[in-house]
Amino acid sequence: MPHRGLKRAVLIALVSGWASRTFARKSGETISGRILLALRPTAISELAPGRTIFLVSGTNGKTSTTRFLKRIVEQKGSVATSQSGSNLNWGIASSLMKPDAYAVLEIDELHLPSVLAQTNPKVVVLLNLTRDQLHRMHEVKRVADKWHEIADVADETTFVVDIDDPYVNYATSTAKSVIRVSFGGRSHPDGAVCPKCGSYLTWKEGIYDSDCGLTNRVYDRLLVASDASARNAALANIAGSLIAAPYLEPSLGELERTIVREVRGVHADIRLTKNPASWTEALRGITSQNVILILNSREVDGIDTSWLFDVSFEILQGRKVVVTGERALDMQYRLHVEGISSVQAPDFDAAMAHFPTDDHVQVLSAYTAFFELSK
Repeated sequence: MPHRGLKRAVLIALVSGWASRTFARKSGETISGRILLALRPTAISELAPGRTIFLVSGTNGKTSTTRFLKRIVEQKGSVATSQSGSNLNWGIASSLMKPDAYAVLEIDELHLPSVLAQTNPKVVVLLNLTRDQLHRMHEVKRVADKWHEIADVADETTFVVDIDDPYVNYATSTAKSVIRVSFGGRSHPDGAVCPKCGSYLTWKEGIYDSDCGLTNRVYDRLLVASDASARNAALANIAGSLIAAPYLEPSLGELERTIVREVRGVHADIRLTKNPASWTEALRGITSQNVILILNSREVDGIDTSWLFDVSFEILQGRKVVVTGERALDMQYRLHVEGISSVQAPDFDAAMAHFPTDDHVQVLSAYTAFFELSK
């Protein structure tokens, strides 16, 4: 039975969420979670017992993988999750106020150790680690070290991990229960040095070896090579199998954060891109001759745009490219350095005006711009 003080705090938080949805037209998740933790700082650890919890974290793909895993777990019972993708402590607190048998929670990389310690999850799915928001995350090794510390003491948790990422492999190298999945190897943009011992990694066709023994040659599951979305779906299905949830076939639309817009008869497929790894993955999927690139640099985008030089835009050679966003000039200069011609537009509608009616455009969009276009 929940402590009376906890029940009172939850009631106040629920009322505040209702008021936010009713009068401010917001989701109500953030404010209710903030109020709950302000009134009851131990709320997460008090609300976690008695249910089966899955956590999902990684630099890219957290939101779509969490939504897909939720669908998998729903085959076994009701699932608490954040509808808005709120992945910090207050989003977790808000989600756990729901009295469901299961919880599938997206967790920010830096918050994973804290949430894992408070919730004692059954399963943690770790997707990848690459550079992201350098003003907040700093180097990838910093996050990997934090994950390694908590994984080492999480005795009741099973980790489902993609070991083709050496940082994820290192983070769970001493965990008690790990399902190590390889997709046949792939390169890593930050994979020159072993995160475990500091020696140079030896790479050959996506397979790496270190002097200390860290490698992706040793695995529990070897699956076929695929793109990031399919890899994440495979990890989610493995996680679901740990509670005997039936395999669920993924669809491309739910695994890539995309939206469709039409402006004056021009059709646009808009894909979220937010850091070097996601831009690289998205650029591989460019098939249209018409491309719009949107770059912002607000807090959640990452205020440092120097990462542009970690991405190859070679695939855009010979295509019609329009750039826009608050840092459009940065993007245009980056393309110029690579010998790619582009034009600049003041906003999305103006960018779309560069293409004739009935044309098809692929749009790669920064985080904040993507959600503005989603409204």
